[in-house]
Amino acid sequence: MSKTSFSDIMERTVAWSDGDAAGITYYAKNFEWFTDAYMKLLDKYGFSYMETFHERGLALVCLKADCEYKKMVRPLEKITIHTKLASLSRTRVLFMYQIYNQKGELTAIGRTAHAFVNDRKRPVNLQKSHPTLWRALHEKMPEQRR
Repeated sequence: MSKTSFSDIMERTVAWSDGDAAGITYYAKNFEWFTDAYMKLLDKYGFSYMETFHERGLALVCLKADCEYKKMVRPLEKITIHTKLASLSRTRVLFMYQIYNQKGELTAIGRTAHAFVNDRKRPVNLQKSHPTLWRALHEKMPEQRR
């Protein structure tokens, strides 16, 4: 992932409770890590989820999530999650993820696609409904315009 893009790297140690009886991390934990990673990414660029979206009556609702698993990850292993905002439109946002183990080996590739919705759970055009927020997002990430 490009270091000049709207991106971040999150480090974590896999929790013992993330594993199953076989000593392998439960596959669905990747999606929890993706959520933590994109929240950290937004916060890094000054868009705290609660303040930026929730308090304005907005939410990022996940429309699609997928993950391709390359290697097993075990509890207590250190991992890094590389997150990138891949695209931003007036109604949607796409995040891409790469997870690496402590040896630097790629263990998973994923993505999540989200829609902007209002507090009535209706899709919104962010540019029209929140133009100040829309401009602020584009000031931080002009290469993501669509």
